[in-house]
Amino acid sequence: MAEQRRHGQETQGPSGPAAASLWPLSALELDDLLEELRARAGVARESQVRMASLLDAVVAVSSNLDLADVLHRIVVSACELVDATYGALGVLGPSGEELVEFVTHGLTDEGRAAIGPLPRGHGLLGLIISSPQPQRVSDIGEHPKSYGFPPNHPPMTSFLGAPVRIRDDVFGNLYLTDKKHAKNFSQDDEAILVALAAAAGVAIENARLYDRARGQQLWAEAAGRATQGLLAGEAQDVVLAEVAHRVADLTQASSCFVALTRGTDVVVVASTGTGPPVGTSVGDLGLRAAMLADGETVHLDTVGSTGTRSTVPLAVGNTPMGVIVLDWTVEERASHLAELSGFAEQLTVSLVAATAHTERARAELFADRDRIARDMHDHVIQRLFATGMSLQSASRLSDDAVRPRLERAVDDLDAAIKDIRHTIFALHRPAVARDLASEITSVCRDASVTLGFPPDLRLVGRTDDLPEQLEADVLAVLREALSNVARHASATSVQVSVEASGGVVVTVVDDGQGLDPDRTRSSGLANLARRADERGGELRVERHEPSGTRLVWSVPAGEDDLA
Repeated sequence: MAEQRRHGQETQGPSGPAAASLWPLSALELDDLLEELRARAGVARESQVRMASLLDAVVAVSSNLDLADVLHRIVVSACELVDATYGALGVLGPSGEELVEFVTHGLTDEGRAAIGPLPRGHGLLGLIISSPQPQRVSDIGEHPKSYGFPPNHPPMTSFLGAPVRIRDDVFGNLYLTDKKHAKNFSQDDEAILVALAAAAGVAIENARLYDRARGQQLWAEAAGRATQGLLAGEAQDVVLAEVAHRVADLTQASSCFVALTRGTDVVVVASTGTGPPVGTSVGDLGLRAAMLADGETVHLDTVGSTGTRSTVPLAVGNTPMGVIVLDWTVEERASHLAELSGFAEQLTVSLVAATAHTERARAELFADRDRIARDMHDHVIQRLFATGMSLQSASRLSDDAVRPRLERAVDDLDAAIKDIRHTIFALHRPAVARDLASEITSVCRDASVTLGFPPDLRLVGRTDDLPEQLEADVLAVLREALSNVARHASATSVQVSVEASGGVVVTVVDDGQGLDPDRTRSSGLANLARRADERGGELRVERHEPSGTRLVWSVPAGEDDLA
C-alpha cells in the first residue's frame, strides 16, 4: 500500500504542475465561448424581437381596409421597425414615372406646409422609381443622384428606400431617413423593410379592392336613388340637382353640372354651388359639340391655376340627350371616370324611362279628357240647348211680367253653354303642350274669325316661365274677353297685352260701344273674377275713352307663379 501511495505520488508529481499550468488557458477559452454564446443568444433574441415587431406591423397594416389609413400605417410601421426619424410613402401615378401622392411621418403639418409642393420624384426618390430596387445610402448629400432639399426642409443624412409592389406592378416607394440610434441603416434594416414592403403590397391591394367595391356600391345607390325619384314623378330638376352634388362627392370634383338638350341648344339644368348657373347655355362655357357627343377629358386654364375638366355624355344610341361635366383643381385628380360612365348610362335610361312614363300618363290623361269632353258635348250641352229652346218658346207665350225673367234664364244658359265649350276646348289641349306665347297667339288668331279683324298683341316678360295652371287662367281670360268683344262691343280694333314681370297682367281694350252700366256682370266675367281672387288679384272692367271698354285681369307674383 505504501509502495502504491509512493508510486501514486511519484506518478502524480510530474503531472500536477503541468495540469495546473493548462487550466488557466482552458478557462479563457471557456469564457470566450460563453461570451460568444451570449452574443449569439442576444442576436437571436434581437432577431426574434424584430421578427415579432415585423409580424405585428404586418397585422397592423392589414387590419384596416381604408386605403388612406393603410398607407399611413405602413409608413409609421416602417419607421418603428428600422428606428427611422422620418418616413414617407410615395404613390406613383398612372405613368409610373412620377409621384402623385406623398404620405409622410415625422413631420408636423406646419413643417410639411412650410416645405411647399410635394416632391415629384427627383434625386434619390427618382432613382428607386427608375430602378425599383432597395437603396441604402449613408449620406444623402454625398450621393451622385442627390437633388438637394427645398427651403425649410429638415436636414437628412442616412437613407433607406424600397419599392412597394402589387404583383408585378410598382405601386409606390417607401423612403426612410436618419436612423435614430445608429449612424447608418444596416443590411438587416434593409431586409426588414423589403419584407414589410411585400406585406404592404398585399394590404394595399386588399384596400384597393375594398375601395373599388365600396365605390361601386355607392355609385349603384346614387343611380338607384335617381331612378326611383324620376320614376316616382319627382321634379326632374330636383333629382338632377341631387345627382350633381352626389357625383361631385363621389369623384371629389370641385364642381359638377348636368346639361340637357333643349331644342337646338344644350342648357344647364342642375349645378353645384361653384358650377355655372342653371339656364346657362353650354356654348357660353366653351364646350364643343364633339366633346358633348363623344365625351372628352381636357386641360383648361382656371383663374390663376390649371385644372382638369371631364365631360361624360348622356345619350341614347347616337342621339345625345345631354352631358355631365366635372371640374377638378390642380391639387385634385380626375378619377372614377369608368364608374361615372356606367352611372351616366343608367341615368340616361332612367331619364328615358321617366319621359316614357310621363308620356303614357299624359296620353291616358288626354284620353280621359277626350271622353269627358265628348260626354259634355253630346249630353250636357245638348240638354242645356234644348232647355234654352223650350224657354225661348215659352217666353213668347208668357205675359210681360214673366218674359224678362225667362230671357235672363236663356242668357244664363247661353253663358253656361259657352263656359262648357271653353272647358271642352281646354280639355282638348294637345298632349305636347306649346309654350304660352304660342297659345296666346293662337287664341288671338282664332278670335279674328268672330271679330272680323286680328287683335293687336303685345307680350312683355318671360311668359314661358309661368306654371301650367296659371297659363290656363291667362288663356281663359283672353278667350272670355275676346268673346265678349265679338258679341257685344261692335268694335273695329282690339289691343291685347300680356305682361309677366313681377306678376301677371292681362289687358284687353276695344273701341266699341262701351260698357252698359245697367248690365249685370255675366257668369263668364264672374268666373274670371273668381280666378283672380283665388290668386290674390283682381278683375277690373271699365270704360275706355273716348269709346270702348278696358278689361284688366291681374295677379301678383307668388312663389309658384314666376321662376
